[in-house]
Amino acid sequence: MAAYLEMNYQGQPSRFVLTAIDRKRLHGYTKRVALDADGYECATAHLTQDGRFLLTAGSTADLYTNERGDSVPRADLVPVDRDGRALPTAAPTTGRPQEAKGPVSPEEILNCVVVRAYALTPESLAPALQSALARGAIFKVAYRPRKTAQATTAFLLANETGTFLVQTEPCGFEFVGSEQLPTETDIGTDDQDEEFDFDQHERWNR
Repeated sequence: MAAYLEMNYQGQPSRFVLTAIDRKRLHGYTKRVALDADGYECATAHLTQDGRFLLTAGSTADLYTNERGDSVPRADLVPVDRDGRALPTAAPTTGRPQEAKGPVSPEEILNCVVVRAYALTPESLAPALQSALARGAIFKVAYRPRKTAQATTAFLLANETGTFLVQTEPCGFEFVGSEQLPTETDIGTDDQDEEFDFDQHERWNR
């Protein structure tokens, strides 16, 4: 089932088809395969603590339970904070056009960590949005495929390859520059305390 992103910019609607960018598909991947003595591929299995049963793939399942041990449907789960208070959740954006905010500065996306990336295929593209993206503008747009209590931000941008949606989370890091003075620390002069002794090779050759 295709996923869509609908948005408005300057009163003009746009609609995109989202395709998740898979790193494995782009760069390939390696897989380590375990073989037995006869060259047949081994399968992963779990042995119960008492050693009575060997659980192969498909014989186990995950579920949520309450304090009484009763199963709880996933739809009934409520995210809470450290104090046990329920966190506010944001509704999915699917089927609801969102407002494209911006253009925003590149620093906004640099202050985030990318968690997902999507290639966008336009079904309809507003001329104003197309022109802004062609000039290198970056926009913020709400995108939530399901309800969530986690703060996420999505950025819309384009280059010569295509149009993309980048879903991010705040990185929480404080960036430093060349003008910031380093913190002075007491570093010993004993060679034994150095993790990388670059003079060791010369001493060996004497």
